[in-house]
Amino acid sequence: MNSVDIITDGACSGNPGRGGWAAIVIDGTRHTEYSGADAHTTNNRMELQAAITGLQHAPTQRPLRVITDSQYLINGITKWVKGWQKNGWKTREGQPVENRDLWELLITVNGPHVSWQHVKGHAGHPLNERANTLAQQQAGSGTGTPLPAQTTPSPAPTHTNQSAFPCYLSLIGSNLQRHATWESCQRMVHGVSGAKFKKVANQQQLEAQLQLWKVRG
Repeated sequence: MNSVDIITDGACSGNPGRGGWAAIVIDGTRHTEYSGADAHTTNNRMELQAAITGLQHAPTQRPLRVITDSQYLINGITKWVKGWQKNGWKTREGQPVENRDLWELLITVNGPHVSWQHVKGHAGHPLNERANTLAQQQAGSGTGTPLPAQTTPSPAPTHTNQSAFPCYLSLIGSNLQRHATWESCQRMVHGVSGAKFKKVANQQQLEAQLQLWKVRG
């Protein structure tokens, strides 16, 4: 069974200060972005909120992989929470655990079907860069109002007839998407390091571009 990837990130303008979070759920060729803001928060709370939202919107009957650049999030959910729970949500020093409300919520959506992977931040991982861009944008707005989810549907198969042209292709890592408009393509690639895009006018150009990028449609 294919796994679903959830790429998350949090940001804060000042710590505490205005914050933003983002979660990108990749299910096959379906790419859905969620993001939101908080007018007064911390970076760690935004990292937690991103993971919670991503898991809440992912299919529970599938293996899930959360990809994050937050050591706090990774260590907390894979190592520290069990000790915190045994200690009545106190640290080793006997202090109350910060962000307990979000840790308890994260535990409810975590499970054996979820794995956690750390990636280095700002190191060129395309989807980590995209999540960071969304979180930073939300931190800049600081309104506390989540943006509606942005979903890019699965691209049409390569045998689509000529009425589907012209169209726009985007490639982020191994995630190939096909867009009917430039605006849709631009939303996908804007601010993403290493993203590729191309307008194709017919089936022959489409197949040639897929060969050039060494991907399958």
